[in-house]
Amino acid sequence: MSLATNDRISALKNVNVQVPASDFTLPFMISPKGGEDLVKWAINHQNLLFDLLIEHGAILFRGMKIGSASAFDELFSKLCGGSIEYINRTSPRDKVVNNVYTSTTYPKEHPIHMHTENSYSPEFNRIIGFFCLKPPMKGGETPIAEERLLLKELPAETVSKFRDKKILYVRNLVDGIGIDWQTAYQTSDRNEVNRRLESSNISYEWISEDHLRTKWVLPAVINHPITGEEVWFNHMYFYHKSLYDPSILEYFEDEDLPFSSYYGDGSKIEDEVINAIRQFYQRYSIVFKWEKDDFLLIDNLIFSHGRNPFEGERMILTAMSDLLTY
Repeated sequence: MSLATNDRISALKNVNVQVPASDFTLPFMISPKGGEDLVKWAINHQNLLFDLLIEHGAILFRGMKIGSASAFDELFSKLCGGSIEYINRTSPRDKVVNNVYTSTTYPKEHPIHMHTENSYSPEFNRIIGFFCLKPPMKGGETPIAEERLLLKELPAETVSKFRDKKILYVRNLVDGIGIDWQTAYQTSDRNEVNRRLESSNISYEWISEDHLRTKWVLPAVINHPITGEEVWFNHMYFYHKSLYDPSILEYFEDEDLPFSSYYGDGSKIEDEVINAIRQFYQRYSIVFKWEKDDFLLIDNLIFSHGRNPFEGERMILTAMSDLLTY
């Protein structure tokens, strides 16, 4: 239930609030005022926080003094109703405690492109949280960008085309290239994998015992379950072949790439569409430096995220909640 304006103003008097500025250096941020315990404050104002999350799409809590993975797990569970397991994986992650994971284990010298978590999957999470246990020495930011704004920035005819055709995803799970099918589906039972794929209307082909190819079609835009507004929610950009290093493309036919995306009818997505999305992220991504104990809470249907290259050690933990289906 949304809080009345007076109640919201009263509750926010006990904390410092920073509204995003035009320089895109910080999201909506809450930090403690005086001796306020921000962890207790957040738990006591859960309804307010989720009103703010719907309004702003992302909230950065700075100065919470969480301290550990188990404390993050406890806080996230209290705020978000428990975390969910990461099963349909596209990237390597380690479980730390319960359903709290390390953020994607990917070479530090490479970026992770902007995406909305699990938007390639028939089942996806609305809420995602990030907790900074150890900030990197240099770089390693988690850029975020508002997908509602992206939807408005794209030409109406482009959105209409995606709305009508949807998106075809193609994935190849091959031993030695990315993660294998056992890691992706958290099982070594091929029959169990077949069952899951069939129940999700995903077509598949076993090229060999170590090579599984899957294809499926999902929407490019959906309606937010709370606000009802249309949101751009898909993995098309992240999966697109234009984001690959050109040297990798020399070794693969298109159908054998680890990931690829097309219009739902199998036709190619125009270069100008990919360029428009790339330019949007370059212009409108919010990029801030991680500080220890930072807690970033995101509505995954409203904001995308990525990761910049970094130096030194970096430990950002993540948890997800509010499981939804298309």
